[in-house]
Amino acid sequence: MSDKNIQTVDLLISHRQILLRSRDYDEKLSQWGQGNISQGAVIHKDYVIFDPLPEDAFGANVNIKVENVFKLDENAQRRIVVPFFVTDKHKLQVASATEKFDLNLDLCGEIYSLYYEICEGDEIYYNFSLVPSKGAVDAKFLLDDPWGGVKDHHLKEGVF
Repeated sequence: MSDKNIQTVDLLISHRQILLRSRDYDEKLSQWGQGNISQGAVIHKDYVIFDPLPEDAFGANVNIKVENVFKLDENAQRRIVVPFFVTDKHKLQVASATEKFDLNLDLCGEIYSLYYEICEGDEIYYNFSLVPSKGAVDAKFLLDDPWGGVKDHHLKEGVF
């Protein structure tokens, strides 16, 4: 499915990472510190990497949506919000360690609240929801989850 507000890709997820970026690949920004491993995320202004949780390599649908208001998925097992800046909308990609997909979404601003959800229906799938924002939101967990995520616990940015 693809239009200017949603794209769905079948992504081969491996090396315990799924990411959204609006700039070229950067090895330095792709590093995980011990703190990042603990919180399950590496957060940079325009380059965010999340732990998809399952350890094996597998294919999963990833939905990338632009919404005016975030609509939570009732199948979400983990939900995080982070600030996301669109540095170059022509370089917007969703990727894993092994493959990447260019995104062509109707982005009208520079600052977004990025909602990341790991969902389990018949199969595991992932949602990235971009909601235009006037300012950067605080990065935090939005629900308690079985992997250590605590609702309203703030996440640190950068590599640590």
